[in-house]
Amino acid sequence: MTFLPLKTANWSDFPTEMHFFVDFIDDSPRPFLLICPGGGYDHLAFEKEGKTIASWLKKLGYHVGVLAYPVQKIQANTFMQNLENIMTELRNHAAVSQIFVIGFSAGAHTAGLIGTKITTKPDGLLLCYPVVTFCPPYSHEGSVKNFLGKDINEATRHDFSIEQNVSADTPPCFIWHTMADQSVPVENSLMFAHALHQKNIPCELHLFPEGRHGLALLNEVPHTLQWQRLAENWLEEMTKRGNEK
Repeated sequence: MTFLPLKTANWSDFPTEMHFFVDFIDDSPRPFLLICPGGGYDHLAFEKEGKTIASWLKKLGYHVGVLAYPVQKIQANTFMQNLENIMTELRNHAAVSQIFVIGFSAGAHTAGLIGTKITTKPDGLLLCYPVVTFCPPYSHEGSVKNFLGKDINEATRHDFSIEQNVSADTPPCFIWHTMADQSVPVENSLMFAHALHQKNIPCELHLFPEGRHGLALLNEVPHTLQWQRLAENWLEEMTKRGNEK
């Protein structure tokens, strides 16, 4: 998997292959934030949930990267192997001291797959209004159909439901959702938090009463936007703990 510069990215909202765009502040070892935009596995919300998020996190002093993963026509095995390759490459990079993955909606599902189903785990996950389960009644069926395609059955739904894949080596998580989300039910976040709790995985969960799906850093509901500050605090604490090890 080749690292491509984020500044010169020839971006497509409908990628057919996985690409990885990075922006390193310098050559110094720093925590790296891998960003997974959402879009229901139908498209990628690159500007709102990719580029804007990268700008925010880079200003905080983190190296950043935006994942352009294939949508609509997805080969699950290839998808998972590419995620593994990216994580391995990041772990071996001299300028990467820790890895955190932040995802939005279906991108949070991708982040969850990284945190639960591949060998090279990140140091933490930040899941924003995440698609978690592929199993009814709380599944986001658009994401399910676009990810699994013709392979939708009870077994594959279960296999790619991230709450079903939590284990003792799943990293700590920060999760937020709104109760008013009409696209991805808040039960997705509740199910994942419960699965983490069952395995004694540290989890910080924030539920807000107002706000539509897909807010990201939009200031439509100022009270809900406090998730940004809360996430900054969580990241600061997690990186501090990592440095103390």
